[in-house]
Amino acid sequence: MNKLLLVFMLPALINAQEFISKDTFNSRTAKGITVVVFWAEWNQGNQVDFLKSLKDCEPYRLCIVKGASIQKKYKVTAIPTVIIFDNGVEQSRFDPNIMMQLQATKKQVQKVIDNITLSKFQ
Repeated sequence: MNKLLLVFMLPALINAQEFISKDTFNSRTAKGITVVVFWAEWNQGNQVDFLKSLKDCEPYRLCIVKGASIQKKYKVTAIPTVIIFDNGVEQSRFDPNIMMQLQATKKQVQKVIDNITLSKFQ
């Protein structure tokens, strides 16, 4: 039975977005392009699902309940908020609308990532 359960869960585990905490935030965002979505379990209905399919970046999720100090540091006042970092420096931010839904599309977020990547070759 355990093997059968693992077979069904494997695709979800492979495509799962990695969680970061206040303890791992700096080390995970320090190198390369990272995309962090600030979220909370109580806002599951407005979860950002496309981040794991972005290219040329590492996507992470930070629970604001467990990472309140990081939320405060980056002045995240509504969720879900998506922040794009390059070598630990915030490059762009996408905030939610009044309905707590992210207004940015996957295409808009990917465009920022592509621009950061291209700027490294100029």
